[in-house]
Amino acid sequence: MAAASSQDDALQLPCSPPRLRLRDRMGSLEDAIDSDMLRFDGFTVSPLGPSGEGTVAWLAVSSFSPVKRDLNSDFGTPTCPDAPAADSKPLPTPGIIKQLRAGPTRLKPPSESSHYFAGTGQAAAVPKRGRAAPPAVDKRGAAARSKGSASGTAIPSAPAATHASAISSVPGVSKADAPSAIPRGPAMPHSVPSLAAAGADRSGAASAHHQQQQQQQQQQQPCKLPARRANPAAQPVRSRRRSVTPEASPGASWEKMLASTDDIVAFKGTGKGGWAGFGAAKHLTQEGYAVTLVDGSPNPGGLSAGWRTPQGRAVEAGIKGFWYQYHNIFALVRELGIEWPFTDWETSGFWSPQGLDIEAPVFSAKPRLPTMLGQFVHTFSLFRTLSLADRATMVPLLQCIFDYESSPEAYERYDRMTARELFVRYGVSQRLYEGFLKPLLLVGMFAPPEELSAASMLDTFYFYTLAHQADFDICWCKGSVSERIFDPLIARITEQGGKIRGQRFVTNVLVGDTGTVAGVEVRQPKKGGGLGKAEVLEADAVVFAVGINGMQKLVSGCPALASRPEFARVMDLRSIDAIAVRLWYDQRLKTRFPANVLNGFEASAGGTFFNLTELQEEYQNEEGTVIAADFYHANQLLPLSDDEIIAKVHNNLVTCEPAFAGAKVVDGKVLKFAGAVTHFSPGSHANRPLQTCSFPNAFLAGDWVKGVPHGAKGLSQERAYVTGLRAANLVIDRLGRGRHAHIRDTEADEPHLALGKNLYKAVRGGIDRLGIPQPFL
Repeated sequence: MAAASSQDDALQLPCSPPRLRLRDRMGSLEDAIDSDMLRFDGFTVSPLGPSGEGTVAWLAVSSFSPVKRDLNSDFGTPTCPDAPAADSKPLPTPGIIKQLRAGPTRLKPPSESSHYFAGTGQAAAVPKRGRAAPPAVDKRGAAARSKGSASGTAIPSAPAATHASAISSVPGVSKADAPSAIPRGPAMPHSVPSLAAAGADRSGAASAHHQQQQQQQQQQQPCKLPARRANPAAQPVRSRRRSVTPEASPGASWEKMLASTDDIVAFKGTGKGGWAGFGAAKHLTQEGYAVTLVDGSPNPGGLSAGWRTPQGRAVEAGIKGFWYQYHNIFALVRELGIEWPFTDWETSGFWSPQGLDIEAPVFSAKPRLPTMLGQFVHTFSLFRTLSLADRATMVPLLQCIFDYESSPEAYERYDRMTARELFVRYGVSQRLYEGFLKPLLLVGMFAPPEELSAASMLDTFYFYTLAHQADFDICWCKGSVSERIFDPLIARITEQGGKIRGQRFVTNVLVGDTGTVAGVEVRQPKKGGGLGKAEVLEADAVVFAVGINGMQKLVSGCPALASRPEFARVMDLRSIDAIAVRLWYDQRLKTRFPANVLNGFEASAGGTFFNLTELQEEYQNEEGTVIAADFYHANQLLPLSDDEIIAKVHNNLVTCEPAFAGAKVVDGKVLKFAGAVTHFSPGSHANRPLQTCSFPNAFLAGDWVKGVPHGAKGLSQERAYVTGLRAANLVIDRLGRGRHAHIRDTEADEPHLALGKNLYKAVRGGIDRLGIPQPFL
């Protein structure tokens, strides 16, 4: 146990859901169509429509009485993609088969680019790759779809950049139209109810055919990385996948579930670039839900949304790194099949007004040692201003890594304490605090230690720096995240039938008679100011993928949310201001490091600057130099004019890189974001919501929610994306259709850390049972 100090100077899953392979059951589906007859489970069904037209009828198979509406159901023999066909067992013989007419669609014969699919009561011809998906039919159009008994809607955020998605059984088409062609996408979606984003954590994502196509594309166009170092992020992540067989939600009959409209609305906010909302929408559309994603920004993408000036120069809301343990984001990029958008792992510099203090190496390029020992050995000579004695004062603090998560009560104790108080109690030196820990937290958690929860600080340190030697390695996007990643992701979502509706704000949540969310009201800004007429988006499930600021605005204007304790507590949470700056210089100049952290340049704000001429491909042929700079905890800087902020950035840059003193700024742009980033303040854990809430069909996503069983912690794009996938899984659990998204966890704890945690947990449990108080907490 470390001595106390009160002085500041001492400081996987069973078989997939039924996917029917008609040819496994009947031989050639083409032959069955030609013979004008389909046979399965002892029943004979003649396709509707003139003989020889190859028309596909929608069939409802149910053990309940016939329902006079378009229904879907499973039929045939379900097979498990991971098991031999012989292991498959037929579904129970249905009691009633009712033919329901759908619009005629010619069924193409099987081929390499078009195959037949029947799942959850759906037979469909899949368009060839490259063929445009059928146009979406608005649910308020001429062919209005019938309303189900249990409708729910996902909700966008209040006047703050928010994101919402709505989902229905067939992407973009009402059931009254009953199309048999499904828009192309990475997987053949089941006919699944629409959902909002929220979710569990495992699932198979794409069909076997799509996975084969993806592998062929990756073989033809491999991701190329710089030759000087292999980038682990670009390497395949192998993991076992398990599928989940969905079950009907409690209290909902199978018949009612089939009859529901199953739309999903997801709305996203500015937090972490919209990763949560996009993650939920992507998986739900992939599973066949009709999703509407509502975003307050004209350019969907939240804090990673990109804009271009009238001169065509790119401006992005902040530069964010992609860390070594971002396995799910790296997997998404591989799945999209796009050119690898990331740089190699890069070194970074930590600067003070006196010069370079610390250099952060690429740990994965060094010999791997047990974590903590590896970080110490490989940075031994890179701390230029901190003595070994100062660095050694951090060692007693490491015992907190074993203690703070030993029980829920322990976590709450640490959460009520500030990070600075914890540093003082465990004897961290003043020089280590001011020269390393404080600037690292200002740019890693966007607030100084005296305003941060000690538990959240330990979460962040463990995820980014301590769990494994290479965890601190970081790469950057070779262009704007919006253009390199979000644009292809949006294209995938829309190809799968999803709708993206930008420049709209969620202003109200509508609650149905059954106590579920029935929909949301959205409004568009008017040119003269204010918001326009409300538009109602009905939904069967809703995902709140908004940040704290957006959620607070929504709760303030929505009595249905304000009356719920979990949403009322959100009003006690805080968010942080940020500023993003981009400068164009008239000279081509180099910087020692492409990414840099500033310490002590502003009284209470953290700062960074990046040489985009070196990081981003579009600037590599520029005659001048392009610099991006960000300020966090920027409340004292927000009142300044753009010119004053640009002058600060230039002066900071000259201090670190004197060659810029003779360069002239020829263009610049300042973006200010009030309350845009999550603030993990002391005691905030108790007020942060879970992903589920008192509305059974509404779910939350974002890096600020708690109770996420995943290793990504703190302010993290990976955590935001993971919560979006989990929200999608929660929607699937609620509506009972589709496969869970497969979520990759962080690398397991190294043996010595796992042993230490287990031992400390056992000892702590014994001490607590004896009533012995913790000396320092």
